[in-house]
Amino acid sequence: MSLGNKKQKEKNFDIAKAAAVEALKDFKEEERQRNKRTRYHNTELLLKNYLSLLDHYENAKERATDIFSIEELDELEAEEVIIQSIKRSRMRTIVMIAQIEHCLEILKGRMASKGQLEKYTVIECLYLDKERRHIERGELIKVVAEELNCGQPSVYRWRNEMIRELSVLLFGVDGLKLDI
Repeated sequence: MSLGNKKQKEKNFDIAKAAAVEALKDFKEEERQRNKRTRYHNTELLLKNYLSLLDHYENAKERATDIFSIEELDELEAEEVIIQSIKRSRMRTIVMIAQIEHCLEILKGRMASKGQLEKYTVIECLYLDKERRHIERGELIKVVAEELNCGQPSVYRWRNEMIRELSVLLFGVDGLKLDI
């Protein structure tokens, strides 16, 4: 092999290596952005369904104490297995509601200590107020903006900020935007 061919192959290898490194960086960034969107989406989904989960939780509180043990599960008939599955779902709901409520308390405290309680109020009005649960979202944004004496863009911005902060509280380090 001639010296020219060898240098050309090395140059081609270096170009291919640089392209692969760049493609990997792009892939990791896309994955990071996708994960960030997923966490935000999941947090907003929990907030959107909070009142329904709370209704489910309230109905499940009395029945939460009569859950079968794992050993008893082996002895159950098919119908009882279905009942067991429903009971487990109730228990997971109870745990999730408790976690959401705890994180909401922390978020409210943070906003109060910063003197920015109106940001948290947006979350209360949009997602946690049973009286407003049937108001169409666009109309509710207008109402909240009027009540807080701010513009609709502020309501959207504060909602997004609170959902991002709540995401970190709910999902821990996975809720952060880390560049690793």
